[in-house]
Amino acid sequence: MTAVNPWLKSYPVSLRDYQMQADVTQGSVAQFAVQGARQHPERHAFTMVLPNGLQQSLTFKQVDDLSSAFARFLVAQGLQRGDVVAIQLPTSLHYPIAVMGAWKAGLIITNMNPLYTAREVALQIQDSNAKLLIAADLFANTVKPVVEEYGLQLVLTSISDFFAEPFASAIRQHLGIQLELASIQYHTFTDALHLGEQLPEVQRDAYPIALYQYTGGTTGRSKGAPLTHANLLAVVEMAQVYVNAYEIAIEPGEMILTALPLYHIFAFNFNFLLFFKLGACNVLVPNPRPLSNLKPAFAHFKIGWMTGVDTLYAGLLAEPWFTETPLHLKYVVSGGTALRSSTATQWQQRICPILEGYGLTETSCFVSLNPPTDQVKLGYVGLPLPACEVRIVGEDGQDLAFGEAGELAVRGPHVITEYLNQPQESQDSLRAGWFFTGDMAVMDEQGFLQIVDRKKDIILVSGFNVYPNEVEGVIAEHPDVLEVAVIGRPDDNTGEAVYAYICVRTGALTAAAIIEHCRQQLTAYKVPKHIEFREQLPKSPVGKILRAQLRHPQ
Repeated sequence: MTAVNPWLKSYPVSLRDYQMQADVTQGSVAQFAVQGARQHPERHAFTMVLPNGLQQSLTFKQVDDLSSAFARFLVAQGLQRGDVVAIQLPTSLHYPIAVMGAWKAGLIITNMNPLYTAREVALQIQDSNAKLLIAADLFANTVKPVVEEYGLQLVLTSISDFFAEPFASAIRQHLGIQLELASIQYHTFTDALHLGEQLPEVQRDAYPIALYQYTGGTTGRSKGAPLTHANLLAVVEMAQVYVNAYEIAIEPGEMILTALPLYHIFAFNFNFLLFFKLGACNVLVPNPRPLSNLKPAFAHFKIGWMTGVDTLYAGLLAEPWFTETPLHLKYVVSGGTALRSSTATQWQQRICPILEGYGLTETSCFVSLNPPTDQVKLGYVGLPLPACEVRIVGEDGQDLAFGEAGELAVRGPHVITEYLNQPQESQDSLRAGWFFTGDMAVMDEQGFLQIVDRKKDIILVSGFNVYPNEVEGVIAEHPDVLEVAVIGRPDDNTGEAVYAYICVRTGALTAAAIIEHCRQQLTAYKVPKHIEFREQLPKSPVGKILRAQLRHPQ
């Protein structure tokens, strides 16, 4: 780089000399529950909304009281400080109680996708050495063999747990769950809370590691990232300070729609921890698919913020019930995958500012975010957050000039120091205090970052770099294209060739039309050599298209 931390000159004056105070990273994230109960006892912290409009809420005091009871239950089960609890829950009212309770008991949590197969559950249980599993009854039969094989203690939740009769019975009848767990013992979540309420107070120091968060595995097998309480406290502070500097303070009582799963690092840190700390309310939608499931939340609540990925925002723009309804949205945040220019432009014109950001599991979610203003720099993922340093590095390890694409490296108090049980991966990615992300990026003279692509996803055509994001962005501009993914495949003549996988809005679209569309906007070597139309593309739980599964079908 030709300047040291060039993004500082783009900050508001109040941020330019920011130094994180040492006491910020002291203690446990569970203190958010204690503070919330003291400052906003009767204010709603979480409200769960079902597709039929049925809803239930927890106040800040209830979250604190119930998580303390759950902590006492966990300790009574014989779990020792530093033991691991696996949480395999959809976005529901149980989730914050389970997380805060585990932390109050001095335990480490590991988040797990409820849709995992038994094989995937077993891999994470084995790698994290979890001792107890908190799972939803919807998926209990899937995890049964894993519970038996590893001798796990099991706690089962139900969406009906927080509803009074006759609503609880109606929910259970609607779900029609038939449990096949006669051979194993387990506690229900409600029983665990009742038991905990009768037990003496727990006084246990937090374990330094808060969370084993597993990476998305978009380029290979997932890796466990040990995130400490210090990491999480730092990143929440960084985000809060950054937003506040633009005089867009998140106030107590504000509402954020949580359609992304809370077990994903994006919603976990931004929706759950940041908004919980600030006294705001998370409006939880357990299953955002179909998108009409979000309709009751927008109809009954004054939603000011939401987070999502490109596919979620593009989908909402196609829903008449959403675009034709008066909305209270102030800002939405996009992350997890590249935000297409077509989606961003339409959203900005029709709804509100959309703030694209960038982060990874290894950086506790955040690296950069577009400033919360009405003048969003579309196509960029914003400025590095305060206390976060970044570099754009060439193959020779040297910093590159503005506008040159290289690997993005990150350093800060929110970055992991190693992977769990992966010494070689740790050595490869964490060097001299910097985390090398594997993402290719460009920085402009104002310090704004643009993510070009994953380093592993770059396609080499006759010696020329082709960035899938660029090709996908062009194809997505075609009005008949719904979704697209681009990968490289071996080619005898050019080394690799560009392959595009497309979901269409209309069956009339042809490969020839797509290729002609690309030729008008891309140089010849970037134009796809092969087009394949599909009904759907493989996606992660948050809607990120998984190129790795297209390259290596299972």
